[in-house]
Amino acid sequence: MHKVICEEPRHGGGPEKASRRANLPDELLPRFESVRRPHKDRKSFGEHLGPLRRWLRSQVGRPWDKVYSEACAVIKPDSVVRNHIKFHLLQFVQRHTFMRDGQVWCFTDGWYGNELPVEQAASHWSPFYVHPKTGLLCEMPLSPRFRWRDQAAERRAKTQRWVKENLLLRRIQGLWFSCVVEAFPVRSVREDTPWHFDLAERRLISPSQAREIYGKEVYCTAKRQLSRQELRVAGLANASGEAG
Repeated sequence: MHKVICEEPRHGGGPEKASRRANLPDELLPRFESVRRPHKDRKSFGEHLGPLRRWLRSQVGRPWDKVYSEACAVIKPDSVVRNHIKFHLLQFVQRHTFMRDGQVWCFTDGWYGNELPVEQAASHWSPFYVHPKTGLLCEMPLSPRFRWRDQAAERRAKTQRWVKENLLLRRIQGLWFSCVVEAFPVRSVREDTPWHFDLAERRLISPSQAREIYGKEVYCTAKRQLSRQELRVAGLANASGEAG
């Protein structure tokens, strides 16, 4: 487990072996060389704590003493790497817990005080705790993380309807328009500008801004306001005024 969690795999490789210095003509290679030396990108230290967190989640409901004993049997303190894994294991679990007013509290060293309810101390980083009465490993259910991308997707769902790959209906200032879009061209040289004029936005936008506006790297090249008949067919309505 320690190799999966704390070792960064070698990058590159593949049939072309582009990351190897050995990818040279034969006359430029040394006569004698170790197998390891030609590699430019070697293994390095990394932290991939997902497997450790998933293993703890599979142990929820078991006594913490038994879970910790099984972990110590595998993560032996004979190297710095294994000690590092055990450090993260103890970080994930709130072990110093006690009961107060019928709720589970724990001792913390955070910014909000030394004693907090487990609901407030738990996080996506350390969602586990040991119940003070039963000694069982428990997990605090957490609310989903707020992501600004989710908010942007909800906004697009209310103001945009894609008809084709290059055609969408978009509500702008309460009025619905039919917008023709084109994909951003691939930059062939460094001097090519990534900015293009968006007719719906009436400004220059970059590919990253286009992903936030449309959900893909496109920009509007033509638009027209929908007529009353087109609004009825699409099941849409203008918020202010009426389409002509």
